[in-house]
Amino acid sequence: MTDIHLGEYPLTENDLKTLAGIKKVLSENTFDLIMITGDLIWGKENEAPRDSLKELYDLLNTFDVPVAITYGNHDTEGMYNRKYLRDFESHLKHLAVRDNRYIVNDRENYTLNIFDEETDKLVNVLYVWDSGDYFKDPKVSQYAAIGRHQIDWYIETSKKYSNRTFDVGFMHIPLPEYKEVDKEQVSGSYDEKVCSADINSGLFYEIVNFGKIKALFAGHDHDNNFSGTWNNVSLNYGNVTGYNTYGHLERGVLQIDLYNDKIERKIINF
Repeated sequence: MTDIHLGEYPLTENDLKTLAGIKKVLSENTFDLIMITGDLIWGKENEAPRDSLKELYDLLNTFDVPVAITYGNHDTEGMYNRKYLRDFESHLKHLAVRDNRYIVNDRENYTLNIFDEETDKLVNVLYVWDSGDYFKDPKVSQYAAIGRHQIDWYIETSKKYSNRTFDVGFMHIPLPEYKEVDKEQVSGSYDEKVCSADINSGLFYEIVNFGKIKALFAGHDHDNNFSGTWNNVSLNYGNVTGYNTYGHLERGVLQIDLYNDKIERKIINF
């Protein structure tokens, strides 16, 4: 799920429609993990964000599926910081087990380790970056970039995994390299410009250098849900989930089928 954009509590008709769509998808399908890639709420408009998040978390608690979260640029535009939101994740009954947790400048990075059911062998490492919100100088870049400390965390964490794995990364704001994808060679919708940071901090270079992460997933741009490839890395968007925001795409979620050597993706609309 991405870009749920719940507003102030009590929730509006659009927000209730979003929760109904999520409930429908979770009731009709079987998943091993729910990954939420940011903008769960409208932070600026939400004076009691935990009340709104409780409605979402109570719904997710009715399904026995682990939940993992990273945040977007809108989540903390109001008076509450990311720590305040992270602390409320304790309300989730099935919060996914996070490894290699690292928090810098109120951004949490972590990994999720995926093991083969039969052999118990580690086959996938999911890297999760909090891509932040806005750059300190809007004349340089509107949106934040992945920080140097976060890149160093990836380098050191990647070195810990000596066995061969097929790895995937998640974040909210897409990397600048998404702009390099050939618009004529994508599957899915590419209907707005890629709104990445305007400066490149170098994470993609390290991803290519290490050669372990084969696919990245982002949110943020509501009229994009495409999948393309650049330098042998699959660059993907999720699908906008919430009705309380802009975008012409039909609302829904992205199903990712993850194997030890590939991914397959399918959009499930409400």
